[in-house]
Amino acid sequence: MHSPDHASPVPVTASGRPQRNYRLPKKIRDILPEPPPPAQSTMGSSQEPQTSDSAPSVRRVTLIVWERFRTVANQFRLWREYPQRPTFDPEAHLGLDDLTNAHRTSSTTNGTQTSFRLRGEGELRSDKPSYWPFRNKSTQLVMGWLNNGNPSKSESEVNSLVHGCILNPEFHAEDMKGFDAHRENQRMNQQLNSEDFHSRFHESPIDILVPSGSPNKLAQKHCVPGLLHRNLTSVIRDAFNGPLAHLIHYSPFKLFYQSTDDNSRSERVYGETYSSDVFIEEYKDVQCHRKLPPDDPHCKREKTIAALMFASDATHLADFGNAKAWPIYMMLGNISKYVRSEASSGALHHLAYIPTLPDSFDDFGSKFHASWRSKKDEIKTHCRCELMHGAWKIILDDEFINAYHYGIIIECIDGVERRCKLTQHQGSSGNNLRQGPVPLPALPELQNLGLKRDQKTRAEKIRTYLADKIATARRCIYDLGLAIRSTAVEVLLRNISAVPTANAFVEQLGDNFNPSNIFTVDLLHEIELGTWKTLFTHLVRILHSAGDNLVATLDERYRSVPVFGSGGSGIRHFSSNSSEMKKMAARDFEDLLQCALPCFEALLPPPHDRRLMKLLYRFAEWHALAKLRMHSDSTLKLLGSLTNEIGHLLRHFRDDTCPSFSTMELPREAVARQRHQGSNQQATRSVSRTPKSLNLSTVKFHFMGDYVAHIRYFGTTDSYSTQLGEQAHRTIKRLYSVTNKKNALSQIGNKYLRQQAFRSIEKQEIHGAEDPANTGRHYVISHITDEPINRFISKLKDHLLGRLQGRAFDGDMHEDFSDSDRNTVHLRNGTIFRHKTARINYTTYDVRRDHDTLNPRNRPFCMVASADTEFDQRAHPFWYAQVIGIFHTEVRQTGATSQDFRWKPMEFLWVRWLGFEPGYLSGRHLAKLPKIGFVPDSDDYCFSFLDPSQGPTEARPNDEEDTSEEGIPFNRADTEDARNKDEGEDEEGLYESLEGAREEDEDEQDGVDRGYASDSDDDLEYDTL
Repeated sequence: MHSPDHASPVPVTASGRPQRNYRLPKKIRDILPEPPPPAQSTMGSSQEPQTSDSAPSVRRVTLIVWERFRTVANQFRLWREYPQRPTFDPEAHLGLDDLTNAHRTSSTTNGTQTSFRLRGEGELRSDKPSYWPFRNKSTQLVMGWLNNGNPSKSESEVNSLVHGCILNPEFHAEDMKGFDAHRENQRMNQQLNSEDFHSRFHESPIDILVPSGSPNKLAQKHCVPGLLHRNLTSVIRDAFNGPLAHLIHYSPFKLFYQSTDDNSRSERVYGETYSSDVFIEEYKDVQCHRKLPPDDPHCKREKTIAALMFASDATHLADFGNAKAWPIYMMLGNISKYVRSEASSGALHHLAYIPTLPDSFDDFGSKFHASWRSKKDEIKTHCRCELMHGAWKIILDDEFINAYHYGIIIECIDGVERRCKLTQHQGSSGNNLRQGPVPLPALPELQNLGLKRDQKTRAEKIRTYLADKIATARRCIYDLGLAIRSTAVEVLLRNISAVPTANAFVEQLGDNFNPSNIFTVDLLHEIELGTWKTLFTHLVRILHSAGDNLVATLDERYRSVPVFGSGGSGIRHFSSNSSEMKKMAARDFEDLLQCALPCFEALLPPPHDRRLMKLLYRFAEWHALAKLRMHSDSTLKLLGSLTNEIGHLLRHFRDDTCPSFSTMELPREAVARQRHQGSNQQATRSVSRTPKSLNLSTVKFHFMGDYVAHIRYFGTTDSYSTQLGEQAHRTIKRLYSVTNKKNALSQIGNKYLRQQAFRSIEKQEIHGAEDPANTGRHYVISHITDEPINRFISKLKDHLLGRLQGRAFDGDMHEDFSDSDRNTVHLRNGTIFRHKTARINYTTYDVRRDHDTLNPRNRPFCMVASADTEFDQRAHPFWYAQVIGIFHTEVRQTGATSQDFRWKPMEFLWVRWLGFEPGYLSGRHLAKLPKIGFVPDSDDYCFSFLDPSQGPTEARPNDEEDTSEEGIPFNRADTEDARNKDEGEDEEGLYESLEGAREEDEDEQDGVDRGYASDSDDDLEYDTL
């Protein structure tokens, strides 16, 4: 990727600001997302793999010939290649709503949303009414409202009750006579726990073997009760026949981008699990080598795979108390990651709840183990590992093992029976189950990220499961009575970074199963809570060492960063001191990284400042690329080169900058160390602080080198992020809040099953999906308040007149309009209406529909595509502005030049432009962000009106360098609304965030046209009051 260094435009005005070339932003196309053309309509006739057998007199050889099928390219130049013709294309009937990031998970076709019913299980018999197991439809509607949605019923929940239940034509008040919610829940629980419902929760005890610590005393089993688990194969059947069955991919494919320069050249695109290399390899293996069961040796059914994805991590259920849960979740990689990321989709299945070691275990251990007092912590740690693997041994039962080897027959939603081979595609854990990559004596090698010998180590020292050494270590512990961390055990396991716990997957699925191959990279714990947190912590130590007020300056700068975006992907307000890192989650550290460049600038003396700025820029760039939702060969090549550069920059920073500062533990680190050492010393200023250095010999730093290979093999990181499991914890916490706290996990399981059942038994059609045109239109302006304004009329009429006459550009810079021309423009009732927000819809680089929100008070900055690039390839690709007001009015033109005498609604934004710092160079090759500032009000065109169809999207200026006295004085009557009430002097030296450059780079690398506004006036719709 080449990103030119952008210098400030010349010539400049007398004030030193760049002289604006008065062309308004170029029109940009709003291309709605679409999947590649359906496979069924673009592929040839189906052909089975061809086989040829040799003569009986020689060894039999089977030759399988694959005939690939390709689709045509869509408007984004994306096309697919299947290993063989697919029999079912789940994306053949996807609508715009399915391709919108805030989408619903049911299929949507022509404005009708249908909820698919579960088939093939006893809980939904065809002879049962739709409201079964309730007495009537009215009861089912009320119970559905009770068991779904937020357990703390809000105003929106009450609205749902009224509109979804009471006003439903199938609701009859007389049916509710004698209604009792508790009795109806019990009725449903009885049905869900009946023998016909195979995927109900079962409770089983877990037997763990506790070492005695003495050679004269045998190890003893200890029973831990309370494992709640569901039958794994039944859950898989439910997933293949449930409400999301129409979205399951049975055939993998490779996705390609066709070059715009050469149609014969295409580039591989990576994203979904079912388009990854690992999925394709498993699929081909099933077609070629998978053995058939002895009871059906001549099975001719279509063979496919079920890509099982597991996630597991313990969580606290409440802010106070010690209530905890340890759930295991399961997802199907056959379903799109965009559906799986929606918590309300039902794509993530609750498989089991692992119990914790009970308090009575301490009583048992103190009486049984010879050295309990001194070895208590290591014994309990070992027993927790035994407990987890003991739970998995129960979950991986005989039925699953048979299905794992031979596959299971499932009648799919299209009515076709398929034999699905079960494969554990990926696994994740908040505790990072990826084990050490290299032996412990080679610990210094962990810092060699980016070096050739590091790449050689990764290729040659591939980790395997050493069952013999683990078995020997267990004999030392259980038969010889040695301590878990005794010298004999450490000699066996320390060099391979292993623990003395037998892996349940290897024991249940066979010795050929390598557990190291199923765990993927974990960006949340390895980077955001790992390497970046380590670097940020050490930077705070350096600031403490470099000056008394530098940390306070850093905190002040972070607090001044404006909010950006919405939802989980936006930048939240930094309300507390960032340097203290109190109760920060991974998303908070991600925000710290994205805003680090302007916040750390000039806090260190040269040359350390420039060295740090380059490191932070490259780290933020690496993080942005690692989190891309769609990758290509080009972007992976860039990520690989950045990985090597990050390794060099971090070592350079550690060796050349860190020794210049005497860094000590942070106060909170010293207190934590004292607490860990068991000191009774209180957390006071008298706590001693020890020297601390930047440590790069960590496994998390080493794992940064795995991301390119994992993305190529497994797909992009958002498909298997541990964030999916972390989000699922919210459901368990909500359900816990409505239990009576007695036997809470059992109640949570019942409530979860009820929610799942309501997703399946409610067979309904919702006509007129919510605001179906909103995502198709480029922008939607909210109508919160109507406030007439009557100012800037001459400029506004220039802007509106240019649009009414269909000029090639629009705005208020039409110098050829006379007063008589302006008098032909009429505003209905002489009124303009102001609005609080405007939502700008656009198509993302990964061909999804998303939106930005503009708000003059807290999200005022936007950027538009620059017209300068049409004349200068080195020009910056965006223009920047602050939105001061969002308006609409009804307008018409009279007179001889009028093209239409009817009243026409028009929306417009009132903006103040920002210009580039003169002489300031920026760009990724310089590792510097663009620096922008307000155009002074002495410029006649510092304010103008902007058509929303120009595609303004939210921009994020990070921090102010200084303020300007040239800005708008508060007492000017014609511009007093240009400031917020709490705004001071005009800001100069604003930095565009790396996100803007990231979007530009993504569009260039992935070759996807980012969609913007249509030229058609038919798209200029807005919501009415």
